[in-house]
Amino acid sequence: MENEETLIHDFDSNLICDYFGRLERQGPGSPESTIRALSFIDNFSNELKIADFACGTGGQTMILAQNTKGTISRWIY
Repeated sequence: MENEETLIHDFDSNLICDYFGRLERQGPGSPESTIRALSFIDNFSNELKIADFACGTGGQTMILAQNTKGTISRWIY
């Protein structure tokens, strides 16, 4: 048996997209847990800036948008 080194770049990301693309949420959490996390942040303002990396279908992004008045930037990769 050969000992081959496999890099993360060799992984077929289409497999992940196909699997998770069919689900309503692509990660842990719930609307309730997102709102609870927001409750720990003081001094919200209209200038609030939120960055959502690898947001998948945007479940948490939508909850953030409904419960804040800031600007949300999404990076999907």
